[in-house]
Amino acid sequence: MNKKLLFVAFCILNLVMNAQENIAEFHLEDGSSFKANSVEAVTKTINLGQIIVNNRVSAFQYTTAADEKRKEINSKDVRKIIYYNGDEISQIQEKIKVKTVDKKGNLSNDTAETFEYLLYDGKIKLYSSNVFECMGLNACYYTHSNFYIQKRDEPYTVLAVKQKSQFNSKMGSSIENIVDAFRAVAGDCSSFNQYLNSFEKEMMQEKHLDKTLQKEYQEIYKTTLQEVKKDREQTRKLFYIVGDKIQNRQAEIYIGIIKEYEKNCP
Repeated sequence: MNKKLLFVAFCILNLVMNAQENIAEFHLEDGSSFKANSVEAVTKTINLGQIIVNNRVSAFQYTTAADEKRKEINSKDVRKIIYYNGDEISQIQEKIKVKTVDKKGNLSNDTAETFEYLLYDGKIKLYSSNVFECMGLNACYYTHSNFYIQKRDEPYTVLAVKQKSQFNSKMGSSIENIVDAFRAVAGDCSSFNQYLNSFEKEMMQEKHLDKTLQKEYQEIYKTTLQEVKKDREQTRKLFYIVGDKIQNRQAEIYIGIIKEYEKNCP
């Protein structure tokens, strides 16, 4: 999977797979593994004061046979889940350790654990998931996407979006701290740091990329609403569709920067 971009549906809130033989493989913390033919993540929205942290996965429900009663395993016991489409790997969901970064480039002392999907596997890995707020089982609204970057072989990832306030009603996450996050992860690579300096000046300060993206996200919502409004089933999935589109657009920015790192740094 080296340097491979995985195009997947990132609805971490309700990942229910169609019943078929061995579509997912659980890898556990104790080194063992087993296969399942349906998987559903049990999630909880975590808030710290005004900050929406994540849709934190607390457990996984699964079956190992089509007619079997659903079982549950605590997320603490799971290290990774590999999902298959036939014999091909379609997506990978991993438990990662996360640090945050401040404007001075300092990493937090504390780390948090979360399950995230692997979007890009290269010299720097990119993980992500979409975050939803739900009012009951069928009224879920997309708020933003979290993105995490990790230098290969490092033990932790860095949250590469600004943590979002509960009072911020705009869809999508801010990339205000994207340069700080990449500086913290990339380390001492002078040519890449020069690229980051140019990116910060030209794209973030002069072209106001963060604000431009926020406007794009609102247009994605409006356009998608028009596309699905005549289809009841699609309308019901509106915020999942919007979340995937916004996430894919934002991922383009991160992957573009990662490829610059791969081009410039050994």
